[in-house]
Amino acid sequence: MYLSEKKNIEKATAQLFLNLYNNMMSTNYDIQKLGDTPDVICKDTNTGRVLELEITLLQDVQGDVAYVLGRGQKPISPTTKSTVVSFNDDTATQLDTILGKKLLSSYGANAALVIRQVSPLWEPKEWTILAPKFRQKFLKGKQENYGMSVWIICTDNLTWPATYTLFRLSEPR
Repeated sequence: MYLSEKKNIEKATAQLFLNLYNNMMSTNYDIQKLGDTPDVICKDTNTGRVLELEITLLQDVQGDVAYVLGRGQKPISPTTKSTVVSFNDDTATQLDTILGKKLLSSYGANAALVIRQVSPLWEPKEWTILAPKFRQKFLKGKQENYGMSVWIICTDNLTWPATYTLFRLSEPR
């Protein structure tokens, strides 16, 4: 079966998320179906519980995804006017946009929003600092739109080699 590039990215992101999530939560979710809304339907092979994933990418500045895929030059930050990016001014602004759009819809109790960070620069330490701002600004009163939380796949540079890790943006229930 042919998958579009978008679907391949969503599938790979879902698999990465499930590997991390299953390890963290002692679950055994597998991808069951690729869709549009939500992007991926998963099922825990031990319990039969369903997990729906809405997946999006977080780029530091517009054009990062195209650059990573080899389809353009390294984008220039509107903040620094160079290829150097600012977490607070560039990346956080991009997350503002994503959360503003994604939290307009309610996916329900079995859904998780999975945000895959394109840049390997930012890790849980940065997200821990900014999480209270995003929780207050976007998630207050909307936590149930994604009952299984809002997650960010980011890089943990404290390990060697660096590894992917999950950061829970929304408060645990």
